[in-house]
Amino acid sequence: MKKFLFLMLTVLGAVALCSVFVACSEKPTAKLGKYDLVENDGKFGLKEGKRVIFDTKYDKIYEDAAHKAIVAVNSDESTFLVDGRTVIDDMKLDSIVDINPDFVYLYSKEGISLWKLGTSYVVGPFENLKLIDNIIFLFEEGKWGAATTEGDGLAPRSFNKIFVVKNGEKMAVLVKDKTGWAMYTKEGVSDGKRYNTPSRQLEKKLKKLNVSGDFGVYNVKWPL
Repeated sequence: MKKFLFLMLTVLGAVALCSVFVACSEKPTAKLGKYDLVENDGKFGLKEGKRVIFDTKYDKIYEDAAHKAIVAVNSDESTFLVDGRTVIDDMKLDSIVDINPDFVYLYSKEGISLWKLGTSYVVGPFENLKLIDNIIFLFEEGKWGAATTEGDGLAPRSFNKIFVVKNGEKMAVLVKDKTGWAMYTKEGVSDGKRYNTPSRQLEKKLKKLNVSGDFGVYNVKWPL
């Protein structure tokens, strides 16, 4: 009787261990870099040693070398892993568009996002988003704003038109709303102060510059 009870407790303990720590039917299937791809009943997960990175619930997990990430897909929703960190979670992507070796646009039903490859730096989603040089133009609810890829805010998202002007290493932001045109320096934006530049002077400069559209980056010769 004691042997029977001991055997039953051993079996129950093993079952409990399986259910708590790891599925008994879970099988390693491949290596994705330093990670182990595991499969259980047609679903996939990801581990690093005993540490669970992704639960065994995904339809597919694969290495996306072009975008420096491991991607887990479930019901058309994609999760991106970079160096053990989830940088995009359950996004239903329509497409990924490469901009340059460092950045891509992510298009989804929520809008457009900007992702710096190999990092957790993701901006968005917004209704519209454009990267020109190192300037990110952000559009939401009919208004434009701007920031740099280094995370510096250039102008709040509250303007009808927005242009970044550069003279060498110096930079300023030209914006237009219902009050007219104004020019900011980077320092002025963080303070929330406008340059006291008469609109007529700015309009003359803008006419010579021949700005068009709602946003953009221009090199100028006037002092900033």
